[in-house]
Amino acid sequence: MSTAISATQALRQSFDWTGISGRTPYAIAFVLQLFFVVAGVSFPAAPAWIWIACAIATFVFLGQLRRRLRDAGWRGGWMWVAIVPYLGVIPQIILLFRRSADNPRRGEPAALRKIGWGLALLLCLLVAGRGMFYAPYWIPSTSMKPALMPGDYVFAGSRVLQVARGDVVVFRHPVTGMDFVKRVIALGGDTVQLLDGQVILNGTPVAQAPGPDFTERMARQGPHGVIPRCAGGIVAMDAPCLKRSSVETLPSGRSYTVLDVDATPVDNTEAFTVPEGHMFVLGDNRDNSADSRMAQVVGGVGFVPLENVKGRVSWIAFSLTGDMSRLFRRVP
Repeated sequence: MSTAISATQALRQSFDWTGISGRTPYAIAFVLQLFFVVAGVSFPAAPAWIWIACAIATFVFLGQLRRRLRDAGWRGGWMWVAIVPYLGVIPQIILLFRRSADNPRRGEPAALRKIGWGLALLLCLLVAGRGMFYAPYWIPSTSMKPALMPGDYVFAGSRVLQVARGDVVVFRHPVTGMDFVKRVIALGGDTVQLLDGQVILNGTPVAQAPGPDFTERMARQGPHGVIPRCAGGIVAMDAPCLKRSSVETLPSGRSYTVLDVDATPVDNTEAFTVPEGHMFVLGDNRDNSADSRMAQVVGGVGFVPLENVKGRVSWIAFSLTGDMSRLFRRVP
């Protein structure tokens, strides 16, 4: 009975950021929130109740965190430091062991409490939505340039009812189970072939219009430190790296930019017939993508079952490169 009362009290306290909380209720809220967040992140296909529980636990924790900061005598600004991903764990853990201050800090004015409470509620709604409606992903590779760059942080809608040609999707590799992101070019029943780098879809060449050269700085990119490939061969570090670009337009009218470096063996392929319930995917950076042109036994993805699709990528939230032009940018 006492446990139920304590849980009820903890939930009620989370709506009152003016009070104080000792180490015990804060520690309980910390452990519960950590458990549900780890469960949700570790299992992207976790049921909706996991994410709802995660959102409730997060809200309770934020309330207890604010109260514990006051009990420890810390300023309210530490609240925002403590919720920063990864870095914020340090002050959170310190608060687990810090003793109560002799003179706990007083509560803030009502207006500031309402703003903080509203931001906390918004954060919890975002947590609840993850897995149920969307999932975030880091882009580590260069295979989807220029639509997606290494270091981009994207949101993929997880309620994909139907996949269309031209969609950029996140999917599980049919063999390794690793997450890949590519563009859907063909679906079940379609025939697709590449000749001199041009896509032939159901016997008709997909329109390609020359675009301006794509220029980037020769430097290591993304979390894997990938070195970009340049048209004309290797260039010095920090020098301009050029690639040819084309605007490819599918029969549906969907257009996007593809890149070309050099003539490669995968610029010319056999004619593939996509099995029903599968899709044929390509990377926009055509000379640097392990995709459906390559068999799974040699590192490609082959035909990908539609059931492996985890989400459709529509928006870039931001980029670790600091490029502000990629902030809340729609993916073509």
